[in-house]
Amino acid sequence: MIRPFRLSDAALVARLQREGVTLDLETQLTQSRSLLSMAIMSRLLPERSRVYTCIAEHKEDNSGGFGLAQMRQRAGRDEYVVAFIAPALSSGSGAPATWQRLLTHLAVSAGERAGQRLYAGLPGEGEEYCIFRHMGFIAYAQEQVYRSADPSRLSHAAPIPMRRQRERDSWSLQKLYAAVTPRAVQSAEGSGQGEWEMVRWRWSAYPQQRGYVWETEGEIGAALQVRSTARAHWLRLLLHPDMLDQAEALVAAALATISRTPGRTVFWVVRTYEAGIATVLSDFGFEAVASQTLVVKHCTARVRGAALQPVSALNGKAERAAPTIKYND
Repeated sequence: MIRPFRLSDAALVARLQREGVTLDLETQLTQSRSLLSMAIMSRLLPERSRVYTCIAEHKEDNSGGFGLAQMRQRAGRDEYVVAFIAPALSSGSGAPATWQRLLTHLAVSAGERAGQRLYAGLPGEGEEYCIFRHMGFIAYAQEQVYRSADPSRLSHAAPIPMRRQRERDSWSLQKLYAAVTPRAVQSAEGSGQGEWEMVRWRWSAYPQQRGYVWETEGEIGAALQVRSTARAHWLRLLLHPDMLDQAEALVAAALATISRTPGRTVFWVVRTYEAGIATVLSDFGFEAVASQTLVVKHCTARVRGAALQPVSALNGKAERAAPTIKYND
């Protein structure tokens, strides 16, 4: 049986959160909130929380074990990320079967919440990857995470002026995304719908997100995402392939945007197909600290059909077809 988290599960979650695997590097590296605290908050304030936690009980098959999974919704998007699963596969005791049950449950739960895609970041292509692939997840990109506690070793390059992102930048950002991103990745991310869109700020939003762009000759040549928590900044730069000679100045500009909040660790994520950025980061004192394989499962598939418009009929009746949503297995 798999059910939503209850407050009476607090002691169980406190134990299981020490025995599982984090599948979202951003959450693991930048947030100080524990899995238990996020589960409790989502229970007490469900209208403000974007987190879903579930408990698996396997008493019916005599294994006597428990499992735990937590997913979070991406801000402003109909997408979810698997953040944590317990117990770890190395624990044995039927853990692979528990993972399969939990992943099936999360995919269905995301679909019931109108989620279109369910993501996870896996540590390479080991046993975790095999389980996810067996459950219908597809690998689409590799990410490397770089860290600097004090990115003060600036090069001679002067920062390029970047301005805050605006709503009217949406079309230009889509063109930039298409120019940088391989087709397979675009398909996995829904052609980037919302990937680089500006999310309206809410006081309860966490982490806080900001967007910046660099314009050249009327076109956006680069876009910067900054997501900030109390302990860290998480940065990602989208740079047009024709503008790679500006990478150094753009990294300097990106660091300038967070200079007013010193004392936080800076993490910079780079995908393997994003050329020119990783080399520059080492000149600014960044070191590679982690990597992950990005996987996705499409939770819903919208089936389009022509709506029957009201027309004259012999019996005087007219019908309108209702849209349907099919949930993938």
